[in-house]
Amino acid sequence: MGNSRIANSPALAKIRKFGGVMSGMVMPNLGAFVGWGLMAAIFIPNGWFPNEKLGEMVGPILNYLFPLLIGYTAGYNIHGQRGGVIAAFATMGVIVGSEITMISGAMVMGPLSSWLLKKFDQKVQDKIKPGFEMFVNNFSLGIIGLICAIFAYMTVGPVIRLLIVIITSGVNWCTSNNLLPLLSVFMAPAQVLFLNNVVNHGILAPIGFAQVPELGKSIMFLVDTNNGPLLGTLMAIALFGRGRAKKTAPMAMFIAGIAGIGEVYFPFVLANPLLVFATMGGLAVSLFLQVIMEGGLIGVASPGSLIAIAMMTPKSAIVANLVSISAGFIVSCALGWLILKISPGSEDDDESPVTVGGRQVKSVADFVPGLSNTSVKKVQRILVACDSGMGSSAMGASVLRKRLQEEGLGYIKVINDSANRVGRDYDMVITLSGLLERAKLSCENTDTVFMTVNNFIKLSDYDETVAFIKSHNHENHEEVPA
Repeated sequence: MGNSRIANSPALAKIRKFGGVMSGMVMPNLGAFVGWGLMAAIFIPNGWFPNEKLGEMVGPILNYLFPLLIGYTAGYNIHGQRGGVIAAFATMGVIVGSEITMISGAMVMGPLSSWLLKKFDQKVQDKIKPGFEMFVNNFSLGIIGLICAIFAYMTVGPVIRLLIVIITSGVNWCTSNNLLPLLSVFMAPAQVLFLNNVVNHGILAPIGFAQVPELGKSIMFLVDTNNGPLLGTLMAIALFGRGRAKKTAPMAMFIAGIAGIGEVYFPFVLANPLLVFATMGGLAVSLFLQVIMEGGLIGVASPGSLIAIAMMTPKSAIVANLVSISAGFIVSCALGWLILKISPGSEDDDESPVTVGGRQVKSVADFVPGLSNTSVKKVQRILVACDSGMGSSAMGASVLRKRLQEEGLGYIKVINDSANRVGRDYDMVITLSGLLERAKLSCENTDTVFMTVNNFIKLSDYDETVAFIKSHNHENHEEVPA
């Protein structure tokens, strides 16, 4: 139980929430990143089919479009359309004020400018005289946006540029001295604790985009998205594990390797924390081989599947990436076998309890009597929440909708989103145990019921959910909508 308390500690939940905010800026725009990566892989001078004219689009998209997209998305997440507009305006300050790609700058100015505008709007919304709304809204956005853009140009841009130069120099030093594998010591635990987005989107990706114009590729894109080591760990569980973990690991391998949904791997290691060393060892070996063989990707592999990695691999790195990812798989599988042999755990180590209102319970009978009809409304809106709100939760929502239809509960609306955006509109939230605290932090409704699952796509993991809904909605005498 110690690892469960660590994974759900309030401090880690806040850090993960920060990572989720960063992920929320990037994830909605990943299609554009994939398009740019394909364009770069094909048309740049050392690409698959070099084309000078078409290759001219690569630089402007990287330096202008991406920061603006990220800035706008960050602003929109905070304050809707107005937040997105002022965020894009302010982001131009960091773009123009620097010679390098300002994705990190957009991650600062987007949220900051939209937050300032949101606070201003909240202060004056009840004081504006009728007929002056458009005047105040337009000029407030313009003036605050102007100030933020100038501030970004003069301060934020130069500071972030200096930080990126320092960090990049450190990474380059590690690379030249064959010390880059040390990143595995931080990355493997960060993945399991859902902190990978903080490291990947906040540090590694900006460095990678800064390296691509000069090197034509970057290893930074393969630190977090390299799924060879985690697939090796899952293989060890599938071959030598016990209980439900052994049975579900093969499906998790398929989802993580082909669909690129890495979250399905995290609960397996949370159930047996020693397995993080298997992934860590595999990633260290993989990074070492990438350094000496000069591997890397041309852009972000999203989702982080083997297919996406192959598409983002330039010609010069095919052998290096294939060898390093395969070696990471083999090493982590071997280490996983040793760890499972030494500490096999029990048959039920991977079974997580259902959590309702923050209280862990073992069966429906434990919690239905404690939830009166007056304390919790009829369950009509359910949120399935994962880290980013796009990958595993979308699959989970689809599985749950199908299950509810089969149980005659098709009137219930099931939505997927990030654990950072629970809000007040949901009667029930279903998430992974490692994301529970973060979901609670973003929940604004004290009557919301929380439940945890081990695997979003496994039908049987929703047995407790369905049993609770049937019992509770039957007892509630409100009319069920058609």
